[in-house]
Amino acid sequence: MQEAQWYYARNGSSEGPVDLAGLQKLQQDGVIAGHTLIWCEGMAGWQPLQALQTATPASEGNGIADGWAAPPVGEAAVARAASDDPYRAPAAPATPDAVPLGAGLTGRMALYAAVVGGNFPIYRKRWRLDQGTANAAGTWHWPGFLFGVIWMMYRKMYRMAAIWVGVLLASSVIEALLDVPEALSLVINLGMSIAVGVLANSWYLQHCQREIARAEALNRDDEAAVRSTLAARGDTSVIGAVIAIAVSVGLGILGAVLTG
Repeated sequence: MQEAQWYYARNGSSEGPVDLAGLQKLQQDGVIAGHTLIWCEGMAGWQPLQALQTATPASEGNGIADGWAAPPVGEAAVARAASDDPYRAPAAPATPDAVPLGAGLTGRMALYAAVVGGNFPIYRKRWRLDQGTANAAGTWHWPGFLFGVIWMMYRKMYRMAAIWVGVLLASSVIEALLDVPEALSLVINLGMSIAVGVLANSWYLQHCQREIARAEALNRDDEAAVRSTLAARGDTSVIGAVIAIAVSVGLGILGAVLTG
């Protein structure tokens, strides 16, 4: 019997195939983790690696221990797998932006998808969620750099937006009191925008993690309710962005008056 060939999700697309030994080696090397989605012919859809690492010993024929065993292959199951496959593997792996929101996702990954909304495939890559640990260090965020508070309000990061408005206001007052030259003021403002561009992905990740923790605390042992709460509190807010634009215009006017 031919050994199962496995595909695994990484950075929003499928990679592989590898045999069971190769899959174990990838896990040992930290390339994939327990929450990484994997798929092989015969499965009804993508499943997290940890869900398939059962306590049932593998057969001697596949040469792999620790509970690794390929699921049975059947034509009906293959047909279901083709329809449920979020990455369209193996024939045509999709790009990260083409992955349907929440399709085939379970556990923590599904919660991140619920709170982020439509752009989850982008943040999934920026936060390195397929590498086992959520980490956005060293990434760049153009909307944060270009729009600052407007982007924060659009992403419902109201506390962070209020803090940043305070920082901008304090900076304007200090510059006015110290009679900072206009050229230096432009450099300071550019530096603050760059800081947002560098830190925005990390800030948003921390915001989403707080929302997930709050939703889990409010809806213990009810995953559907947790997702519903996250969907309501997360995603984006056009109204928030409009308010931020108004605030930004107000700050601009105030800055002009202070530097008069």
